[in-house]
Formats: sequence, C-alpha cells, structure tokens
Amino acid sequence: MTEEQAKELLQKYLNKQASPQEQKKVEEWYATLNQENIELAADRKAAIGEQMFAHLQAAMRQKPKHGKVFKLQSFIRIAAAILIIITLGISIWKLNTPLKLENQITVVTGGTERKRITLSDGSVVLLGPSAKLCYPKAFASNSRHIALKEGEAFFDIAHQEKRPFTVHTSAGVDIKVLGTSFKVKSYQANKQLEVAVVTGKVGVSNQKGNLGTLVKDEFLTYDKNDGRAAIRKIKASAFIEFAFDGANLDQVITKLQYVYSIKILLNDITLGKLKTTASFSSKQSPEEILDIICSLHHLRFNASKNHKTFNIYR
Repeated sequence: MTEEQAKELLQKYLNKQASPQEQKKVEEWYATLNQENIELAADRKAAIGEQMFAHLQAAMRQKPKHGKVFKLQSFIRIAAAILIIITLGISIWKLNTPLKLENQITVVTGGTERKRITLSDGSVVLLGPSAKLCYPKAFASNSRHIALKEGEAFFDIAHQEKRPFTVHTSAGVDIKVLGTSFKVKSYQANKQLEVAVVTGKVGVSNQKGNLGTLVKDEFLTYDKNDGRAAIRKIKASAFIEFAFDGANLDQVITKLQYVYSIKILLNDITLGKLKTTASFSSKQSPEEILDIICSLHHLRFNASKNHKTFNIYR
C-alpha cells in the first residue's frame, strides 16, 4: 500500500464510505497507537498541515446552504481531528511498511568466521565473528553511511575530506570520521559498546549529543543502560598497513596527517609533486616514515617540541 492509498483509505473511513474490511484495517492502525511511540518527520507534518489548511480555506470560501451559518470554530475542530487521524494513520502505515533500501548489501558472519570487505570508496572493513554489517553498493556524493548491526569490526577508512564517513550502531551510537582506522565492538547482548582508535581521530555521539572525540590510542566505553561514556588511554594492539604506488608527496602527507593526527608542512609547494612508492605500517613512528620519505627525495625534516608538527625542506 502506497502513502496515497493509505490517505485515501483514511478519508473513506472519515466519510463513512469504507468497507467492513477497510474499517477494520483503520481500527487496527488506531489500536496500535496505545502500544507504540510513533513520531512523524517534521517535513511530513508540514506537508499534511499545508494540505489541511488549503482544504480549510476552500471550505471558508464556500457559500452557506439553506440559510445555515458556517461555524468556523466547529470546522476547525473537525479539520484538526482529520489532521491528527491522517498524521497518526500515516505514521502507523510507515511503521508497518518494511523500509526498502535500494542497492544495500548486508553481510553476516558465522560464529568462527571473519570477512574482509572493501567498500566502494576504497575503505576496508574487517568483520569479526557473529557480526552483521549493512552498506550501500555506492556511497552518496557528499556523505558515506554504513551500519554495524551486530558484532565487532575494524575499519580502515579512506580519507575524503568532503565526504564524512559515519558508522551507525544498533545502540544508537554513531562514529564519524574523515579518514582513520578504528575498531567498534557492539553486541546487542552486551550492555557496553566499545570504540578504539588506532590512527587518526573520530567523533562519537548519540541522539543526545557528543560523547567524546577520540584520537590515536584512545578507547571509549559506552553504557547502554545509563547512556554514559568514558574515555581512557590505551596502547592499541591493531596496526594497519598503507602503501603508496606513485602517489605525489601531497597525497602522502594527507594520509600521514590523518593516520597520526599530526601536521606536515612543505617549505616549497613544488615538493608536493614528487612521486613516492613505498609501504609503511602504523606501528612505525611518524619520524621513521618521514626519514624514509625524505631519504628517497634527498630532503630533510624537523619536528616541533611536541612532535605534532613537522617541516620538510631541501
């Protein structure tokens, strides 16, 4: 049943033109109101409200028949009642209609099974045992969204500044990144959700707001019962490998900045065009990697006192 068909059915019910079967359907919808907490999106409420207002204006312009005076206040009450019934009816209809997600892929692993999944943007997900992941065949042009419905997964996200990447969980907690690697553990049977960052930075939030921002080697636990989150420092045991095959130095720097949450500056913009072919691991320090890269191009670098900013020069 489409939304228009649902609205027509409700209108027939109000006009006492519905068949016994149709009346039963509407009354079943109404009965569920006492069992479900139903909310309608603001845009749908606004659209329905505009329709009702248009009907109200049309009725006000009509001339009274047989000398009867048009009672505006009564009509407003009737219009309001119709609006409420239509709003709630469509809400229930939407609730009971399965959501169709086109081009959506669902991957489920067995009790001892692990899977490696490469997403359309080049990001990689290592799915643990007894896990369920839903993701699109292709991401939208301005955002990337996937859902970890159950289990544990390690994410190595391709950096795309204009397309933030968000992992939604069944606990109502979202993890938003631009480009980094992290692990999420979210079993429905467990009262806690866990997020551990291996490289880069992620923001963790729920419907009430931000729960915290994590950087490399930080670990967040979220209690599903009381909605509280705690962040602590850990030494991450997982590492990622990243390789450059003819990438220019600007691309290499962008990747390193997000992996290590550091700042790398070039004293000459022409250096950014230098090509680099090499493989590294996140268990290596930024200094070690920069030393190798600079050696390849006969360059030098220095670091700030806190080792968060690096300058590359000839």
